Amino acid sequence: MEDGFKVMSQKAEGGSSQDGPSDRLNAYGVDTDVMTEAATERVSELQQLIIDEVRARPLRALGWAAAVGVVFGFWAAR
Repeated sequence: MEDGFKVMSQKAEGGSSQDGPSDRLNAYGVDTDVMTEAATERVSELQQLIIDEVRARPLRALGWAAAVGVVFGFWAAR
């Protein structure tokens, strides 16, 4: 854990401005490609879940959409 803080402080002091978040995560041993694939898979599952729910109960989905629209409308009008 202490080595991680040393690497982080060294990067902050002398790291190039071109280092992106994935470069920094790779420096700590995080495989960003695996994280990206897992996130993409989870998003696909969530999209399919939402599609199935809307097809099963379209009026409920319309009601939720209207409620969210009203809330955002009042929030934006402030």
